Amino acid sequence: MALAMVQGHVSDLLLEEAVRRTQPYQLQLLFHGLTAPGFLFASGFVAGLPRAPLAPRAALRRARRILFVLAVGYALQLPYFSLVKTAQATTSEKAALFACHALQVIAVTQLLVLGLQLLFPRRWTVVTGTLAAAVTLLGPLVWRSGVSTQLAPWLSPYLDERTGSSFPFFPYGAFVLAGTVAGALLGRQVPAQRHRRAVRAGLLLLALGVPLSWVLRGLVDFWKISPGYVLLRLAGLLLILRLVEAAAARALPGVRTLAQLGRETLLVYVLHLVLLFGGVAFGASPLLALGGGLSLPGAFAVIALLLPVLILAARAWSRAKALFPAKSQLALAFVTLWFAFAFVLRPW
Repeated sequence: MALAMVQGHVSDLLLEEAVRRTQPYQLQLLFHGLTAPGFLFASGFVAGLPRAPLAPRAALRRARRILFVLAVGYALQLPYFSLVKTAQATTSEKAALFACHALQVIAVTQLLVLGLQLLFPRRWTVVTGTLAAAVTLLGPLVWRSGVSTQLAPWLSPYLDERTGSSFPFFPYGAFVLAGTVAGALLGRQVPAQRHRRAVRAGLLLLALGVPLSWVLRGLVDFWKISPGYVLLRLAGLLLILRLVEAAAARALPGVRTLAQLGRETLLVYVLHLVLLFGGVAFGASPLLALGGGLSLPGAFAVIALLLPVLILAARAWSRAKALFPAKSQLALAFVTLWFAFAFVLRPW
């Protein structure tokens, strides 16, 4: 999913319009429909692996990490590297700041799951699974109701795409919720049982998603909010999970590198966005000047240059955390505090 994410963003930014209109390009977009749900599902899967409820200190540590992810998500969307100037931003700039994208929906949904684990320590998987089903089925009604127009600017983006959100809680929170349930029910099982359960669950979701998509055809947007499409993507993710585990068990070439990218997904996500688009603290990326002007070989050349940088960064940060855990955390805290103080104190 990390590789597909980089390829998709590079293609969207740099490929010329003539290439984006070709049939092969449109076909690959079907696969990219799994990229963001894959990240959301995987984040939930990992969160569901530890036995709940967590000890108070462990729950506090997880909440702190989740809030850091949420802060990074909003930091990437800042219109200006200044609190004063951001407060005076235009309506459209503030809408872009508060939009709900991948990191926001991951963080908010995981905080919700953490609360459910504390409230329902023995039955949290049942409650979370029920909530995932509700988010999936109620999504079209929430989008159509227009209730988001009555809410505060920072809250309404979580309900639908009206304000520019790419991944609002309806329906994308369902992937995080379903992932936590999968992590608890599949991740702790012995391999043989996990494999059978994953395949059976994937086939069941497929069997439910196909007729539901047909029934709702023409009533809801299949590619965005259809409950049937949500079930089909969850089915695909469970089957991909099985294939990835099989590849890892056989130690296929490249699996270790992919695993390292997976463990450092947040770093890869942030770094590739900064390299492609720049950021308020780094200025604009030089690649923006090439936007919409590259042929297919040119775009693949950019991908070939980006991937080693991302892999080396993930490997270096992973090794630093393993060898110098305390110093790594101190460095991260220093960068975070520097960014926060600079943002607050810069006048314009």
